[in-house]
Amino acid sequence: MSDSRILYTKDIKKMQPDFSALKILSRNIAETTETVILNKQWKNIALLTTNNNPNLYHQVVDKLEAQNYTIESFFTDDDWIDVALEWYDQMEAAEAWKKQEYSIRHTVSWQDAFEMIKDTFAQKEHYSENDFINELIRLSYQVGASDVHFQAEEVWVVMRIRVDGILQTAVVFGHIQFKKYLMKIKYISGLKMNLWYTSQDWRFDFPIFFKWKQLKIDVRVSVMPWLRWESIVLRFLDASKWIMEFNKLWCEKFHIDLLNQEIKRNFWLILVTWPTWSWKTTTVYSLLNAVNAPEKKLITLEDPVEYELPWIEQSQIDEKKWYSFEAWLKWVLRHDPDIIMVWEIRTLASAEMAVNAALTWHLVISTLHTNSAPEAITRLLNMGVKPFMLSSALNCIISQRLLRKIAKPKVEKADKHIEYEINEAIDHIKKFQPWIQINYDWNIYQPDKRVNKFNSWYQWRTAVFEILQINQVIKDAILSNKSIHELEMLAKKHWFLSLKDAAYLKMLKWVTSYEEILRMT
Repeated sequence: MSDSRILYTKDIKKMQPDFSALKILSRNIAETTETVILNKQWKNIALLTTNNNPNLYHQVVDKLEAQNYTIESFFTDDDWIDVALEWYDQMEAAEAWKKQEYSIRHTVSWQDAFEMIKDTFAQKEHYSENDFINELIRLSYQVGASDVHFQAEEVWVVMRIRVDGILQTAVVFGHIQFKKYLMKIKYISGLKMNLWYTSQDWRFDFPIFFKWKQLKIDVRVSVMPWLRWESIVLRFLDASKWIMEFNKLWCEKFHIDLLNQEIKRNFWLILVTWPTWSWKTTTVYSLLNAVNAPEKKLITLEDPVEYELPWIEQSQIDEKKWYSFEAWLKWVLRHDPDIIMVWEIRTLASAEMAVNAALTWHLVISTLHTNSAPEAITRLLNMGVKPFMLSSALNCIISQRLLRKIAKPKVEKADKHIEYEINEAIDHIKKFQPWIQINYDWNIYQPDKRVNKFNSWYQWRTAVFEILQINQVIKDAILSNKSIHELEMLAKKHWFLSLKDAAYLKMLKWVTSYEEILRMT
């Protein structure tokens, strides 16, 4: 023991208890030995005792010194024990509150989680830098965000989260204030903290509890230099949410039946087309899950690999090491695959290799950036793919969009121009797809603007699809180099339902609104 001092009960009452130090000795030991720990700094402990029981006190000291603690003892009168026990009561109450708060924070969702982000920001002084940024990221996920943006403006840094495809401002940082959080994000992401003049990408993960199970959520981090600062985007990758069974996609039932027919083929090319933020990853991985089986060999080439799937050999593109789509496709056939997934057709070389693979008895799944399924055909032809090869290789083309779902609808009379447009679509569907059941009246369900102030009056999203089967009519049209409009008109006469028509069906089932369809198209 290095020093001995006397503290009186009146002075002890004025002290703030150090709960982290207090819990080193249990309440029972403290009461029996009349000894408590006042505070702890690293391995230095301040010990308070009456010394009425020297043997018991020395046992406590010996136990602490065996744990490499350095002890500084303070002595007091007998009345101190009541104060010390009050500290234990306060500690237990604080831990109970913390446990309840932890439970609330880890189960809150949607609008409540959004409000909690603001509350956390207002109390950021009570958090360490690491805990604060982790809390913001976790709560953003619980809101339902697909990604988080930290965008530098002239006088501040704005944190915005994308919910149901729409960016919303959460909190605003000052530049100097945000710098320390920027360093924390870089640190937990494994990025170079002193590198600010070039872009960087990596990822990290964090745990979250959902339905009494702990899940691991991956976060893909992208940092790039901006005019005034660095811009950061965090994208959430949750395999439990976005990799689903094939028949649970948001397709209509007839689309599911159609796709089930197409993926049973042992060869040919399936294309998925999309604009940005349309859940194409979910569709592609669901297709892979549907065809995945131990007796088949699946190989994928991805940029980047977002989710790991069992029984599938997944490969990551690395252009810096000359590991490109074209170089990979040249060698992959030597690994004897049954099914190949090429993440994106970007060049004529990759397009021709995907087509050739499909023509040599392989099922090839790939993606292409176009606005519609028919447009994918003209895009590949314009890239230089030969019509006779494309018509022989193509199996089907899937295009999709996302629509926000109405949180709480109300009935409104449709405007005349809306009635005309919808009736025209319904007449076309009844003429060429008479097997589709349509329940329609003159009232169109529209969002009630008085409810759900958070994120306008929508909650969650659904997908609409168009699936173009490449039958003989379409094959002949490809060989004749028909235009997009001609291809679409031909397709509509042969079981093809356009994205807009599929969206109207969703609207007539009161899932979405007319204004969402206008936003999508």
